[in-house]
Amino acid sequence: MAPWNVQSDDSIDKSLRRYRADKAVRNTYHRVVQDLIYSDDPAAMGVPKKGKYLGCFGTHITKSVVLLYRVDYTAHRIDLVELGDHKTVYGGGG
Repeated sequence: MAPWNVQSDDSIDKSLRRYRADKAVRNTYHRVVQDLIYSDDPAAMGVPKKGKYLGCFGTHITKSVVLLYRVDYTAHRIDLVELGDHKTVYGGGG
């Protein structure tokens, strides 16, 4: 199967800059994105989300950092939606 196209916006780049000193997050992020690109079904690599992120899938980059993404099967594209710790992605409130 052909590799998936990946789309990200400035928010993902901004989030990555926040983790520029955290080599584990950056390396794992790049590995996960590569795994998604070459996956037969990227949705199977994540957990379906509800509420605000209905239609998205989430996968952990580290224990506390999560990557949210959408899969567009028609366009054969993965849209990266959010990257960050639980509080940043889902909101505060605990």
